[in-house]
Amino acid sequence: MNKTMIERLADAHEFLIRSGICEDYIKKIEQLQTKLKNKELTISVIGQFKRGKTSFINAILNDDILPVGIIPVTSVVTKIQYGSGYATVLFLDGHEETVSLDSLGTFISEQENPVNIKGVPFVNLYLPYDFLKNGLIIVDTPGVGSMHQHNTDEAYSFMKDSDAIIFMLSVDSPINEIEREFLCSAKNHAAKFYFAVNKIDTVSSVDLEAYLGYCHDILCQMMDVETLHLAPISAKKNIGIDALFSRILQDIQTSADDILADSVHIKLHEVLARALSQLELYKAALNLPIDNLEAKNKELNQKLENLDQMIKEAMFYLTQNVEELLEKIQVSLNTHSIAIVDDLTVLLNRAAAGNCDKKPREFERALREILETDLYGQLNQLSDLGLSILEAGYDQAADFINKKIDRIKYFLKETIETLFGIAYHYDKTVHTLSEKEDFYVRINSKAGAFLIDINDFVYLMPRKIANKKITERFLKKMQNDVNLNLNNMIYNYQYKIRESLRLFKYILSDETDSLKMEIENLVNRVIIDKESTSLELAEKIEELNRICSGLKNVLSE
Repeated sequence: MNKTMIERLADAHEFLIRSGICEDYIKKIEQLQTKLKNKELTISVIGQFKRGKTSFINAILNDDILPVGIIPVTSVVTKIQYGSGYATVLFLDGHEETVSLDSLGTFISEQENPVNIKGVPFVNLYLPYDFLKNGLIIVDTPGVGSMHQHNTDEAYSFMKDSDAIIFMLSVDSPINEIEREFLCSAKNHAAKFYFAVNKIDTVSSVDLEAYLGYCHDILCQMMDVETLHLAPISAKKNIGIDALFSRILQDIQTSADDILADSVHIKLHEVLARALSQLELYKAALNLPIDNLEAKNKELNQKLENLDQMIKEAMFYLTQNVEELLEKIQVSLNTHSIAIVDDLTVLLNRAAAGNCDKKPREFERALREILETDLYGQLNQLSDLGLSILEAGYDQAADFINKKIDRIKYFLKETIETLFGIAYHYDKTVHTLSEKEDFYVRINSKAGAFLIDINDFVYLMPRKIANKKITERFLKKMQNDVNLNLNNMIYNYQYKIRESLRLFKYILSDETDSLKMEIENLVNRVIIDKESTSLELAEKIEELNRICSGLKNVLSE
């Protein structure tokens, strides 16, 4: 007879404690036990940045509790559960603070807590809503794919703790590669999915129908199902929110235990797969003669040095790739800015010739109209050109990144298999640089920007002389505005891509260092344990065999 999930967790917990080397995995099992005991069902709202996740949650709560804005805002995971109306902030050093709901932005917004410099893993909101009473936890996650890599990492990390996921799309953007990768990863961790398409108030019914059909086909293929439900909503105008949330609450009422059990099953499988990898490596190393083990440890260290070189080479080529992309953008923008100046010079001179008989004030208005329309349009086209070049080179850079990560992790896996004859389990992760939508270029060409310093004395000059001076000043103003915006665009691209590259380097280095440390610590521990007597080692290996066999039985139940 198959055991219950509670019994399986208890068995796994006992086996891991007996191993003596799986402390991290013991904690994960204990967390799953707590989740089942308290019937904590976590539903996370997940998706790319600026899809309206936070606005959706505010609409559910019927209150603007969480901060929203025109740029990526959420930088910290925010858990909403039942309580009397307050918030607690957990810090990385372990301490916790109770704060008012009004001060949430101080901790969870990207503007007030950039790159999460305050060290906040998550914030808990305790709100008096009846639908939260039975253990439901709703989570707002940072958007994936923004210039803030830590946001993507936070979203990926918490995705693994989710039991159900509300995957948020929006009609202003097709499903892109980041969303595909994220969803493919998410389906390996959560037991239930809901799909919402936001911002439907911004498109016609015909366009909406086409978009829903397009998303349906792609999502069915990705989720390996014949059909699925897409909920069209507008979080901003509260359209479709009640229908979607009522459907979710109905599922919770009828199937919460099943969803939770399926989710815990998925997470238990992941924990035990990794624990078994560690135990098999430990057992294989224990079976080696001490001289052989020390030789293999030396060879391992040499291979890990090769890994360091692989990382350096990957970073070199990635940096070179990014710099070439930036140079291409700069050359193209410089070339087109010269053409813009030439075009607008012709237009201004033509307008000056056509209005030369007008009084200076009327003449000035005619030239200003040229700048307020043509210059603004030309600068927007220049910005679009830079973004199009960025987009064209970006897929190549992102593909390069993930291939290098996979190669590095495969190298580690291959090293363990070669030295110790076992298959080592590791997580596959996906990292990106900034997406092109992150590059908000401020074009300094609004009407107020064209107030040119023309003093009253000019208007008292003879018409011909006055109009000539006005023309010269407009030409100079136009040239300055083009140069100012050009420099702003180039600086924007350079700063954000290089900053994103810096963060990526840190994350890759941290990830590989963790893997290396895990393997090195395990091997060093074996070397210490080898000092035990032969009888003790034989007993330890026999016990490890029993533990591994028991864990495999738990996995197969």
